[in-house]
This record gives sequence, structure tokens and C-alpha cells, in this order.
Amino acid sequence: RSLITKEIDPKRAVRRRIVSAQLLGGNVTVRKGTGIGGDFRHIGACRSRTQLACVVAYSTYGEVPPPDAIFGKTSVAGQEILCTNPAALAGGTGILTPIFPSAPFAPGSTIGLAISLLGVTLPTASTTWVTVPRSYRARCSSEGGANVLIVTALNGAPVFKPSPTAGWGLHLEDTNIALGDLVAIVRSQSAAYVKKYG
Repeated sequence: RSLITKEIDPKRAVRRRIVSAQLLGGNVTVRKGTGIGGDFRHIGACRSRTQLACVVAYSTYGEVPPPDAIFGKTSVAGQEILCTNPAALAGGTGILTPIFPSAPFAPGSTIGLAISLLGVTLPTASTTWVTVPRSYRARCSSEGGANVLIVTALNGAPVFKPSPTAGWGLHLEDTNIALGDLVAIVRSQSAAYVKKYG
């Protein structure tokens, strides 16, 4: 956020060079109801897969965030935290395409322990990554006073537990829960960038 605020957003020539910014769990602020303003004056929310120089930002929760939620809240008057649903950039509900690593992340580390507390056992595979398409539904919500991405398990998919506390929600899965969608967004935006700028 800081890099974009200082080095990219105020410089038109530099803004032209970016495809998009993926600031997951970053509490990006915007003017209420606008998708722009706040942290960035010129770079707004990505609302289509071909839009350029825009931002995808959200924080994931499996239920309405508790009062002590760490993500999705700002105390700045007239602003809110941006939520762009990677499965439905234009708004509404969408079905996510998660991609998870097949091996545990950083075994024996604090973050490895926190990820294990999410309580999900993934299928084993000989590949580096495992994808589970159409296993979660996502929607942006401001319930509970926090503007976040609410994720719901579908078709018997495992339900994640908040970790390390309920206030963190599913922050440790912000990327993997929608990685297939994020890759598809950047692929489409990259093609649009090449078409526009060569």
C-alpha cells in the first residue's frame, strides 16, 4: 500500500506501467461506496478482468466478523475498507477456485502452526499444488461493521476455522482460497495490457 501510495498512484507514467495490484488482507481504504479514494487517488477497485491499473483487495472470513475483527474496519470518517470479490469483480456472489500447496507450509514455524489451526485436511497429491474448483462461494459483506469477503463451503468442502483467533478470520487463506481466480484475473489483465500497449 505504501509503495503504491508514494511511487505509483501520483505518477501517471508509472501508473500506466502496472497491470493491477493484488493487496489481499491489506485493509485498503476507499471513500464509502466508491471503490476509489482513501489510500489511492487514481487507482480504484478492479471491476472487470480487463480493467488495468486497478486493485484487488479483500480480507477473508468464514462468518460475520466478531467485534474485535482485525481486518475490514477503518476509523477514518467517510471511508471504508475495499472488498473486491475475485470470483465476481463487478459485485455479487461468485464461486471460487482455490489452489492449495500439497505439502504443509513451513512445518515447525509459528505461521505453520497457525495454518494448521485452520483445521482443514487437504487431499494428498504427488503434484506441488492441489486445486478444488467450485468448492467455496464468496461475497463481499459489511455485516458486523467490517467490509470483508465471506467464504462459504460448498459440496462438502472443508470448513476453515479462524486462526490464530476469531478476529483474524481466515486471513492465512486470503491468497489460496481464491488463487485460481486471482491467476485468471491477472492472465486476462495481462492480455488486455499487451493489447493496449503492445
